[in-house]
Amino acid sequence: MDRIEQQIVQYVDEHKEEYIRFLGDLVKINSITGYEKKAQEFVRKKMEEFGAETEFLEPDLKKMFEKFPEVAQVPSIGEEGLDMPLMTDDKFTYEQIMASTYDRLKSYKDRPNLIGRIKGTGGGKSLILNGHIDTVPVGDASKWKHDPFGAEIEDGKMYGRGTVDMKGGIATMVFAVEALQKLGIKLKGDLMMQSVVNEEHAGGGALGAVTAGLTADAAIVVEPSGNSQTIQDGSCGGVYWQVVIKGREAHAGARWKDGEHYGVSANEKSACIITSLLKMESEVNKNETLMSFCIGKLHGGTYATASAPECVMNGVAYFFPKLGTGPAGINKVKKLIRDAVMNVDDPWLKANPPELKFQHYDDAYKLDGSKDAILKEVAGCIKDVLDKEPGVTVAGGGGDARHLGNQGGIPAIYYGPGSAVMAHSTDEYIELDDYIKGIKVLAVAVYRWCNGV
Repeated sequence: MDRIEQQIVQYVDEHKEEYIRFLGDLVKINSITGYEKKAQEFVRKKMEEFGAETEFLEPDLKKMFEKFPEVAQVPSIGEEGLDMPLMTDDKFTYEQIMASTYDRLKSYKDRPNLIGRIKGTGGGKSLILNGHIDTVPVGDASKWKHDPFGAEIEDGKMYGRGTVDMKGGIATMVFAVEALQKLGIKLKGDLMMQSVVNEEHAGGGALGAVTAGLTADAAIVVEPSGNSQTIQDGSCGGVYWQVVIKGREAHAGARWKDGEHYGVSANEKSACIITSLLKMESEVNKNETLMSFCIGKLHGGTYATASAPECVMNGVAYFFPKLGTGPAGINKVKKLIRDAVMNVDDPWLKANPPELKFQHYDDAYKLDGSKDAILKEVAGCIKDVLDKEPGVTVAGGGGDARHLGNQGGIPAIYYGPGSAVMAHSTDEYIELDDYIKGIKVLAVAVYRWCNGV
């Protein structure tokens, strides 16, 4: 590391207690999906303190659907009935949302993205740092050992909803830039910080930023990438589905009528579809794991003494980039599910076809190997700052790099503190040592990238 980089690392070490306090204060602000603005205002104040030019920019839902109809999604709110309430035979449309009864999901009013800018002096490469401010709900708070919004620290870990997913990343982004500003380090390339809304189950914040034309030479999404020495160069896609199966209701004693099968339980027929779906998954994964198929919910019937007139199954298919990226990957997985559900060799299901709907879909993303300069830059910083060999993996879930990369055409990677294993979990936490290391690496990476060091 050169002299300036050593100063950056030393500065971060000297201010780590301040960084921990800020993260704690941010975690204490409840910002579940749909209620992001208060936390955005808190982060905005900090950005302005170190000289960033800031603005609130609400995603334009109509323009998102006009420009990216294959991937634009229904906005979501982290409340029962408002998370993913609409379904579609194939693709969502703006008109469908406007015609629905869900008025709170028809725009991003009062749910702004926060954009912070540091103007470069010229001659350098531009960079976006992106993270999402929204969190999933707490769930059953009685099962938490630690207050979900208490930011309690124990054994070097800070506990609370959003600590790792991803307020730790937001704070890492903020303080990496603040360190450069406080040290008076000028950047040649323009730097943009994006704290976006509604990443959870929609991705509308990041897609809104892309739709607004916000771009750069590269982007780092500060999602938890495993630990401070791991980079992710891609992320999985996901297709959320629902199957409704029809049966013929009859008392158990009337299951057989005149020697023929009369009472048909939809629950029984669900077994045929489940078998077909799992066979499809096995065939896709014959040579390597490309899909993780989950049947999360199954419910049907009214009485134990009557055949179920209806059975409803809900689940998700996560898929790796090798199966397909962008809209093509989504459409491929939809077809695989559709064929498995609709082509079951069963007389009842052929005469009474099940109903397949899609509840949500994300595209998979993989960094183009010919445009991996940002990955190499961050990998070099990990090696020099932490004296560790960097690892490179693909994120097991979705993330906003998909919109920056697939829709925005920006070479994007994931690098942020913490393990995604803790995301969405009871007693979510982040390792504070990892958080501080992440700030050091990111600050040096910004300095090198924007200045061509």
